[in-house]
Amino acid sequence: MTQYLLFTSPVCVPCKRMKPLIAQEAIVADVVIDDVDVMNDPKGKRLLFDVSSVPTLLAYDEYGELERVVGMKSQADLVKFFQDTK
Repeated sequence: MTQYLLFTSPVCVPCKRMKPLIAQEAIVADVVIDDVDVMNDPKGKRLLFDVSSVPTLLAYDEYGELERVVGMKSQADLVKFFQDTK
């Protein structure tokens, strides 16, 4: 089963712009996204998934990472991401 993580920072302007668009497309795709604040990541998910830039939207399953999108993306990019990873 595919799981999704969204890595953001509260001081990241692109993150603030992308979060509502990602949330909207997640509803349409009928998926749940777990948010990870990279400034408050006590479980080290940022390091586990080798995230060095935000925003990063990552899809993974029990075998590992499926795909990721980094930075500002269009609605069409997000639709394709969810279609490809669901």
